[in-house]
Amino acid sequence: MSEPPLFVPVRRGGITQTLRLFRTPSGARTAVAFTSPVLLAKVLGAGQAWTELSEPALRRLIDIDEPGRACGIVVDPAGTSAPQSMIGAA
Repeated sequence: MSEPPLFVPVRRGGITQTLRLFRTPSGARTAVAFTSPVLLAKVLGAGQAWTELSEPALRRLIDIDEPGRACGIVVDPAGTSAPQSMIGAA
């Protein structure tokens, strides 16, 4: 039986896509994934680019980006905070 797909936020640049990582409230880096594109858009906005991955593929990408470092996956997070550089920006 195949794994259900996860919808993962990415940054697009030309022909490439880069996995978008977030931070937990404690500051640890983490990937987020959603069980539907509708949930992703609800939390990150309709303009957020995404790609469809299996959980094993997402775990492999995290390992490439952060070899040997703990980096988890949060599935269907309820919300996110603004990046530090955007807080207080007008």
